[in-house]
This record gives sequence, structure tokens and C-alpha cells, in this order.
Amino acid sequence: MASAGPKSTQYLIEQARRVASASLGLLFPPRCVVCGRVGALLCTECIAAFASIPKPCCPVCGEPQIHTGLCPKCREQRRAFDSIQSAFLFTGGIRKAIHAFKYQRQRDLAQPLVSAMMRVLPDPHRENILVCSVPLHPRREKERGYNQATLLAGELARAWGLPLAASDTLQRTRETESQVGLDFPTRQANVGDAFWGNQAVVGGRSILLVDDVCTTGATLHACAVALREAGAVHIQAVTLARAT
Repeated sequence: MASAGPKSTQYLIEQARRVASASLGLLFPPRCVVCGRVGALLCTECIAAFASIPKPCCPVCGEPQIHTGLCPKCREQRRAFDSIQSAFLFTGGIRKAIHAFKYQRQRDLAQPLVSAMMRVLPDPHRENILVCSVPLHPRREKERGYNQATLLAGELARAWGLPLAASDTLQRTRETESQVGLDFPTRQANVGDAFWGNQAVVGGRSILLVDDVCTTGATLHACAVALREAGAVHIQAVTLARAT
């Protein structure tokens, strides 16, 4: 009998982990990571209170602004991505949920967070589209135990019925400093040439690029540059939240 391939093995491992998590949930009911209410990792009341993105927004980078049309940054610099759409403002409950998701090993938050995203984000509706996550450096992913963007991408791909890119599709080729606290030019310099796209996979494809939080779009731009160089023809980015 043929042995299971890497993808099949990973799928079985993930399913076994979910079964184990569900079993533990019967003994220790989950609490909402935002308000502490017993019953779910994210309660419906807290999800309903997530702050929506104010309009109008820049049609390219998604930055909320006073006027319609391109924002000053996108007028000055052509972006490698075609658009960024974010579900919520990075404030209040969603900020607390993302912190638990990234730093407290609450990886089961991926499913309810994506369910919340899909209530406000439109279906991508594109032919030949591939869902791809922003990669972490291998050392950082090993420390954390997972890449939160990859978990979000997997849930989105399943929900929208789209193919999910393998882990070698977009790779981080060098470790970068944390982007927290850096201004836009420094962020761009920090992640410049930090990614590599697999031409054999993305050539001629449309890409749905997934990350948890967008601040200035510098990381998404750097990823999109690598994907364009590898032959991607259209790059739409979606993020769970937008910092302003």
C-alpha cells in the first residue's frame, strides 16, 4: 500500500490535533479570549463588536482616508500588489484576539477569525487563483510553533473552495527585524529582497496573499514583488485587520 504524501500526512496530523482539542473542550469548556465568557474561543457578542474599516479607502492599499481615490503613498509609488482588503480595524477586541492567536498558541482561533472575515470580505471571484500566506522566517516559525498567516490562509482556502499554495511557494530568504514601531520607509528597507517566489508554481497565476495584520503594506509589497518576479499576473492581498 502506498504511503501518504507530505500533504496527506499534514492533513491527518491537523485532523488528529482538532479531535484532541475538541475532546479537551468537553472537559475544559473554552472561554472567549476577548471577554472571558464560557462557551467559545470567540463569542458572538465580541465578534459583532469588531470595528469595521471606515470608508472611503484607497482602492489599492486599503488605507482609510478622507477623500476617494488613491492615497498619497500610492500616488507617489506604484505598489506590486493590485489591492489590499482588510476585514477589521486593529483595535479593541480584534487586537486582543490576534494577540492570543499569535503569541498564546491559540491556533484554534483561525476558524472563528476567518468566519468573521468572510462576513465582510467579498469572494475573490478570479480564475486560476492560488491562496498563499506571508511566510515567517523558519527560525521564528519554529519558535512560535506555527505561522498564523498560514492557518488563516488554509481556512480561507477551504471556505472559498480555492487551492492552497504549498509552503515552498513563497519563502522568506532572510530574517528581518520586527516591523513594530518602524516608519514606512524603514519598514520597506527592512523587508526589501527578503522573499522569493517559486516560478514553477505562481507563473501565470493570480494570487490571494493572506496575512493577519496590515500596517503600511510594506511586507505585502515585498511579497508581491517576489511573486511578480516569479510570474504572478494578479495579486490581491487580504488581511484580518488593518492598523492605522
